[in-house]
Amino acid sequence: MSRQIEIKEEHDPSSYFYFHPVIIEKKSKITEDDVRYLDEKFLIEEGDIECFLFYFLKKYFDENLLYNRERYDECEGYIHHFEFYLTDNFYNYETLEKMCDEILEVARLLETDYNNVQLDGVKEFFSVFYLCDREDPDYLNRNTSKEAMQRHVGVAIDFYRRFVDRIRKMMKNNPNTDLISVMGP
Repeated sequence: MSRQIEIKEEHDPSSYFYFHPVIIEKKSKITEDDVRYLDEKFLIEEGDIECFLFYFLKKYFDENLLYNRERYDECEGYIHHFEFYLTDNFYNYETLEKMCDEILEVARLLETDYNNVQLDGVKEFFSVFYLCDREDPDYLNRNTSKEAMQRHVGVAIDFYRRFVDRIRKMMKNNPNTDLISVMGP
């Protein structure tokens, strides 16, 4: 495996999703001014989110979580869905633990039972252009076959395990909150 999906630790103003532990004191009509971002953060490029994490972020987004239900934007009003761009999407630690458990199970299945139907939803978003290096023959030949995807799936497996380690580290490092914001570019 030569490609490794990056999990950045420093600020980058381009097309990255930010994962931040946050504290919100307000309980209604929450605007961006009401969100206090704690010091720790990590970033993942937008395309990598789309290919590898969007399935999970959307599935585990809880529109009934108070902080998601009360998100408010002056132009759009209340926002009750996962918002891809420039809006905090909040996840509590309990939900993130469930998501992490599923991601690890998906990584295990990708490694041991690639054709398992339980993986169909996850693999639907995979792209050979995010799974291998630009010099790889599959990339150069635009080989999007199932066989090409399977040849490079180790990149996704590695990423999933590192992502789970990083999100769990963030939760452990921030016991004074139980909320993480995921915000797109």
